[in-house]
This record gives sequence, structure tokens and C-alpha cells, in this order.
Amino acid sequence: MSANTIRIPQEFIVGMLKALPENVLKEVFWKAFADSENAPLNVEERVDLAAADEEFRKGETVRWDDLR
Repeated sequence: MSANTIRIPQEFIVGMLKALPENVLKEVFWKAFADSENAPLNVEERVDLAAADEEFRKGETVRWDDLR
């Protein structure tokens, strides 16, 4: 383990995320998963996105508030 590495239990991170206001949580997820991604979607990602859109349209997705 390097001097810049720390270990945090997963339960602590999940608890911390659940405690954040929704607008801050969205910002965290955007910065962690989307903001740095600048490559065009590949075929598999397009298929996955279309499937996710269809699930959302059918009401088959889980709302964030239901996970809290």
C-alpha cells in the first residue's frame, strides 16, 4: 500500500453516500462516472443504453429514493 492509499470500509462509503442531499449525490456520480468520459459510445454501450431507456419507459427501473 502506498503512502497515498487509504482503506475505507464499503459500509462506511455507502452510509456516507446515503446521507448526502440528492443534488450533491448527483454531482458526485456525474463527476465519478460521466464527467471524465469523452469517448463516443461503442455498439455495446448503445445497446445497453437503449435497453435502459426501455426499462425506464416501462417503469422497471428503481428510483434512487427507494434505495435509501
